[in-house]
Amino acid sequence: MQTTDITANNKLVFKTSNGIFFFSPDEIVRLEANSSYTNIYFSNKKKLVAARVLKEFEQLLKPFGFVRTHRTHLVNRQHILCVTREGNIIMKDASVAEISRRMKSGVLQELQTAA
Repeated sequence: MQTTDITANNKLVFKTSNGIFFFSPDEIVRLEANSSYTNIYFSNKKKLVAARVLKEFEQLLKPFGFVRTHRTHLVNRQHILCVTREGNIIMKDASVAEISRRMKSGVLQELQTAA
């Protein structure tokens, strides 16, 4: 069984069958949906696979500056390097997250108001 909570000092507590993980939201570069799992990519190049859907992480991380850019991508605006004309977001770790055509205007507006 897995759960994720936020502690009083804004650390995510992630319980898995392998143990309990603690990390700060600013360590997360992006999250990517993979069926009923979510791949979490960290700034130290490590990856954690969570048995939770991306929507749960979106609700949890939105107050920390995370933006949903696509049905499969949630990005940390602190780690965005640029947005390309083609509608992709290049992250500081050189990874790429798509912006869906349907969400593009809202995502760009949200990113510009936060800048």
